[in-house]
Amino acid sequence: MGQITQSRRTVLTMAGALLLNAASDVSAQGVTNFPNKPIKVIVPSAPGGVADILTRLIAPKMSEKLGQPVIVEYRAGAAGTIGLNSVARSTPDGYTLVFVSETHAAGETLYPKRGYNMLRELVPVTPIGNFPQVLAVNKNLPVNSVKDLIDYAKVNPNTLSYGSGGVGNTYHMGMELMNQMAGIKMQHVPYSAASSARTDLISGQIQLMFDTVGSMEPHIKAGTVRALGISSAQRFQRLASVPTLAEAGVPGYLFESWCGLMGPAGMPAAVITKINEAVSFALQDKQIQAQFELNGVIPRTGTQQEFGGWIKMSIDKLAQVIKVGDIKVD
Repeated sequence: MGQITQSRRTVLTMAGALLLNAASDVSAQGVTNFPNKPIKVIVPSAPGGVADILTRLIAPKMSEKLGQPVIVEYRAGAAGTIGLNSVARSTPDGYTLVFVSETHAAGETLYPKRGYNMLRELVPVTPIGNFPQVLAVNKNLPVNSVKDLIDYAKVNPNTLSYGSGGVGNTYHMGMELMNQMAGIKMQHVPYSAASSARTDLISGQIQLMFDTVGSMEPHIKAGTVRALGISSAQRFQRLASVPTLAEAGVPGYLFESWCGLMGPAGMPAAVITKINEAVSFALQDKQIQAQFELNGVIPRTGTQQEFGGWIKMSIDKLAQVIKVGDIKVD
């Protein structure tokens, strides 16, 4: 009996080794041949927004570099958590990616039952860009500077209303951080999309909001809204006369949103590198750079590790903003 057991153990060990070697060969072959079919990028928001625009801009050039189509698919809902959760549960082979932004970093705190952890079930792949926000007010609001706004809000607490694309949205977080740093209180009005908030800002239903430069610039030029400040560390070239919030009355203020691609945890490092290089290739294209600028976005390349650092910093920073502001999702 002992000899039979030993023989069986030897056979099983050899079979296991063969299976492991076969799996390694398949895995290695998959990395070597990557990609050999279309790659899908999930945009976890509705069509027409910044995420959609940027993904569609870089997808053709990524395809050119990778030799396979890069397909954009929408999976909106629950502040992007539905889309991110679906990718977190997908096969980690590099064929399913998701567009992420600072909004999703806020979701780590706001949605404790979201079904995934951004730094555990997902892996950073590549940054795409940074986009400063512009603080805009309705033309009829009697303020002409950030200092005027702060003074007005202190005299009239909770009377000003600001809009955003939803609770935890990057525009909401940027305004809440300003409120906390300036010591003021304003009413948040969440919308299903920033475009709806923009419409109400122009009509006067709300008095102010943060938005991308690309979206707000036409209305600034038309005089229907006034730009008071830029959220980044430096002024934005196309709105050079608009000071940063730090210059204009909120010392130390900085809120420059980011975006990029993530994939399911377990993706091979070589596959991540290939996708990262494809995005970098796309961002070197002069026409894409011009379109990014038109949309108020600064192209950013970087390593997987650098992008992971951005995400971690944002999660920690926004968790504090949410805690201090006692922000909750209804």
